[in-house]
Amino acid sequence: MSSAKTHWDPIQGTIEITTPDTSNIRSGLPVPPLLRRVLLIAALLSILWVMIAGFIKGDFPFVAVGATTVIWALFLACEHLQNEDGRKTVRRVKLAKANGWSYTGELMARVREFRTAWKSDGAERETRLVKSERALAVEAKVPELTVTRFGGFIGALFDGEFWGKSSRDDQPFWLAIGSMGMEAGLALDGNLRKDAFGGKGGAGQFFSLLGAYRIGRKTSVRAVIMPENLFNKGPLDRDIKTESVRFNAAFNVSGRYKDPARQDSDATLDVLRILSPATQDAMLSMAERYHNIGFVLDDDVLYFMAQDKLVGKNAAPEAIDKLLFEIAANFEAAKFAIKRYVE
Repeated sequence: MSSAKTHWDPIQGTIEITTPDTSNIRSGLPVPPLLRRVLLIAALLSILWVMIAGFIKGDFPFVAVGATTVIWALFLACEHLQNEDGRKTVRRVKLAKANGWSYTGELMARVREFRTAWKSDGAERETRLVKSERALAVEAKVPELTVTRFGGFIGALFDGEFWGKSSRDDQPFWLAIGSMGMEAGLALDGNLRKDAFGGKGGAGQFFSLLGAYRIGRKTSVRAVIMPENLFNKGPLDRDIKTESVRFNAAFNVSGRYKDPARQDSDATLDVLRILSPATQDAMLSMAERYHNIGFVLDDDVLYFMAQDKLVGKNAAPEAIDKLLFEIAANFEAAKFAIKRYVE
């Protein structure tokens, strides 16, 4: 293990982080992407098969459950051979060391919860994996950016965190990251089968990135800029409006004062001062680049959420090893574009 470093942290104020030693993490065996994709699709379809078979037969679907068990066993065996979790840790530690940052996935790791469930035949001991205290604290800090919303963000399940200083302005920052496999072969939206790095295909990796950065002034407000969705259309479209029709169509804007004594005061003017034309243009540019984006300015801390993807050849493990550096660099550049205008 490397030595612990103390960093600014938007959740706790300051935090001490030890980046894990990856020298003993074994290299995974290469698994053909086509085989992994076929098994993933088969595993997902097998669940549907079990539900349909159970509904039609009205009895326990032994054949469907048996086949599903075998398919999922093969899929998990491939995952084990690839050692994707180990490789993910190695690539993230390399990114951290290359930039002088700290990294750990321990704080976001799910924890096992034990509980007693009362059933018709008595008490039964159950166990399940739940979000860690750290993950819940992040979610509570910016629920607007971390909770699944219709037409907005796709569940941001983070599994690692970076701390360090920005290479552009030497200011402290924090970045939470999460990645999961995605299958968009049947998606109606063709953009889901393309990424920003030239990759094309139905299978890939979906990334959630949540950064926090301190800006150089106190704003006294909590401003929230979220993707617009169906629940805020027509008579329900009552958020703060700017002079840009395009910006209003893309984002839902709200805000309030941080001071409890001013909770009932209208913060619209102060929020609009933050959303200058230059800020709006930068946000619209990012909306075109990323799958989903959102922002929360909490007094002097700017939170920036973006969801990105790698598909096709770019979703191969060796490609992700390289492209993660570009994803992080692009995210930092996007943050800087917003931060300089907000300040």
